[in-house]
Amino acid sequence: MNRTKWGSGPREEIADAELAALLTQLDSEHQAATELAKKPRDVSAVSAFPETMSCRKAFDDLFYCYSLGGQFLNVYRYGTHRDCTEKWEDFRFCMKTKVRGEAASRAMIQTRSTEKAAKRKTQPSSEDIWSTRKEPLKESFSGDLEDLKRDSLS
Repeated sequence: MNRTKWGSGPREEIADAELAALLTQLDSEHQAATELAKKPRDVSAVSAFPETMSCRKAFDDLFYCYSLGGQFLNVYRYGTHRDCTEKWEDFRFCMKTKVRGEAASRAMIQTRSTEKAAKRKTQPSSEDIWSTRKEPLKESFSGDLEDLKRDSLS
């Protein structure tokens, strides 16, 4: 009777070679990531802003702006319907960045992001509409639920 031991044969040798190659690749990737992590990072104000932009997200934001839900939310928060020209501009800008080189695209996106952040700080927010209570409501949940139901049905 001729039996082979586990771990010997051409299939096992190929599997061992593939495993060794995978481990070598993972080790080199780990070393590269470690070296990258050791490098000092740019912590300037510009680096805090994104360098890439998703045109799909820009289009989704534009679509939501024109949707009933987007308009209702704006009416609730600010008391008026929303002008979606800024979303159109974002979408068009994103499409423009796709035809530029990568470095130029990154610079354009970071510049636009800083400009938008500065503009956002000066625009009104929902906190401008609502006033903060100085004292809590008293007896806000007092009363009989059955009385409320009867009043609403009549």
